[in-house]
Amino acid sequence: MDRIKLLLAAALLAGGFIRMSYADEAATQMARGAEIYAQSCAACHGPSGGPDPDSPLVQSLGVMPANFSDALFNSREPASTWKMVITHGGAAMGFSDKMPAFGDAFPEQDIDAVLVYIKTLGGEHDYPDGELNLFLPVRTKKAFPEDEWVWKQRYTGQDGDNAWKNTLEYEFRVGERGQGIVEVTHEVEGDDSEFGHFEPGFKYVLMHDRGTGFILTGAAQVGVPLNSDANWEFLPYLAFGKILSPNWVLQGSGRLKFDLEDSDGSSAELAGIAHWVHTDWGRAVFPALELVAEVPFERGSGPDRKDALQWSVLPQARIGLNKRGNIALNAGVELPVNDRDDRYDWRAYVYFIWDFADGGLFDGW
Repeated sequence: MDRIKLLLAAALLAGGFIRMSYADEAATQMARGAEIYAQSCAACHGPSGGPDPDSPLVQSLGVMPANFSDALFNSREPASTWKMVITHGGAAMGFSDKMPAFGDAFPEQDIDAVLVYIKTLGGEHDYPDGELNLFLPVRTKKAFPEDEWVWKQRYTGQDGDNAWKNTLEYEFRVGERGQGIVEVTHEVEGDDSEFGHFEPGFKYVLMHDRGTGFILTGAAQVGVPLNSDANWEFLPYLAFGKILSPNWVLQGSGRLKFDLEDSDGSSAELAGIAHWVHTDWGRAVFPALELVAEVPFERGSGPDRKDALQWSVLPQARIGLNKRGNIALNAGVELPVNDRDDRYDWRAYVYFIWDFADGGLFDGW
C-alpha cells in the first residue's frame, strides 16, 4: 500500500513539473517575442500593435503597416501567413515591399516567438482564428465565417440534355461569430435557361479552438424559387473543420434539404473532405479527396427503388492564383459510386473564390 502511495505521489509530482516546464517555456517564448517586437517591429507597427499615422517613419513608407491591435484583422490572418511574410518579406506574399525579410536575421524559433506575441496584441475577443479558415470544398460546407465572393459552375453529364448550373455566392462577416450568406442560382438544360433559387442564410460559429485546431458551425438557408418549376426549400446544416497535422486538414458537414412543397423531394446530405496542405505559399496546388453520401427521403419502389445511401467520390484541387492565395480556383470531378442509373454519369465543378478581406482582385499578383 505504501509503495502504491509513493508511486502516485511521484506521478503527481512529475505531472506538476511537466506543467511548470510548459508554463515556463511559454513565458520565456512570450518574453522573447515581446523583446523582438520592441526591437524590430514597433517602430513601424507601433508599440501596442497600432501604427501611428503621424509618425515620420510611417509616413515615409507610403503604405500603412498592418494594425495588429485590430481584433478582427489580428484574428482573420493565420499566423502561418504572417510567418511567411516575416521570413521572406512582404513582396514574396504579394504585400508591400516596405516589409523587409527577417529570415536571415532571426532563427525560426525567434520568428515563432514574435508571432505568439503579435497574436496577443488584438486583446480579448471571440473571433475564430484565421488558422481555422480552411479551403472551400466543392460539396462539404465550410465552417469558418469569411468575407468572400464565390462563383460556382457545375456541369452534369447525364442521359438526355446535359446541364449547367451557375451559382453566385456572397458571404460577409456579422459580429464575431456570424456570417451572412446570399446565393442566387441559374440553370441551363437543353433549350431551357432560367434562374433557380435565391438563397439567403446565416451561419454561426458554435465552437472554435485554435489550440486544438477545431471549429463547429451551425447554419441555415432558405431557397426562394425564382421560376414556376422550383419549390420553396429550407436548408439547415452543421459543419466542422479540424487541423489534423501541419499538412492535413479534415472538414465535414451534414445538411438537410427540405422541399417545403413536395416532401418526396427532400433528402439529407453527408459530406467530408481531406486536404493536403503541403506548403504555406499561396500560389500552389492543394489536392483533396471528398466523399458525399445523399439520403433520399423518398426511395420509390420496385426495380427503380433508390439505394438508401447514394455515394459519390470527388477528387479535386485548390489552385492558388495570386501570391496570397486569397484568389483561387477549385476544380473537381464527381463520380457516382452506386445507383448510377437513377442519377447522373458524372459532374464537373469549377469554383472561383475571392477572399476580398485579404485584398482586391488586382492585389498580390
